[in-house]
Amino acid sequence: MFSQKKSSNNLKERWVVPVAVVISAALYIAIVSVASSPASVLGFIWLEPGTTAKIFEFYSKNLRGSLFTGFLALGGFLMSAKTFIIVNMKKEVYDSDSYEENWLDGLKLNGAEYYSSLYYPLRRLSNIIFYTISSSFIASISQLTVGLFEAVSAVMLCLFTVVVAVCFLMLSLYLIKKNLATMFDHLDKSSIEKMEADRNGTSK
Repeated sequence: MFSQKKSSNNLKERWVVPVAVVISAALYIAIVSVASSPASVLGFIWLEPGTTAKIFEFYSKNLRGSLFTGFLALGGFLMSAKTFIIVNMKKEVYDSDSYEENWLDGLKLNGAEYYSSLYYPLRRLSNIIFYTISSSFIASISQLTVGLFEAVSAVMLCLFTVVVAVCFLMLSLYLIKKNLATMFDHLDKSSIEKMEADRNGTSK
């Protein structure tokens, strides 16, 4: 049962690829529309002469180098910060007595079949940061490998890897914010309980 639930939880991140495909398709339409003047839908498939050269020239001069260094730096930064983020979240939130009490209350209320494991939010955050690091390095490396081929398909593949990395980055930021909110809630609750204990003279 736990393995089935774990696999269903992993499906939550599968939206990234379809969304990246849609965004990349929109980028392709916008880029071709700027580089040429397609008269019909077929104009986006059979490009006008010189369109490929225009697109590749703009990409190689203005985007390729910046995307390579930017996502390489992003992946390196997240790789060095991942352990710090996860360890501190675990210590400040998930190892606290108040969080475990809240989790047990939710488990009794909803049942084990419909309730996440104790460390699931932290595990998901760790996985998403890993996906962000991996996709950032892939996006960076693709700029100086696939991006060297003078073809619109190669340019769009490089931009697709960038969009995937950005999607995972946005998801990572959202989960970090969510975990920080949980941490601050527990810190506020602990400080309020300590103040009440001090007032009542029952503090240890």
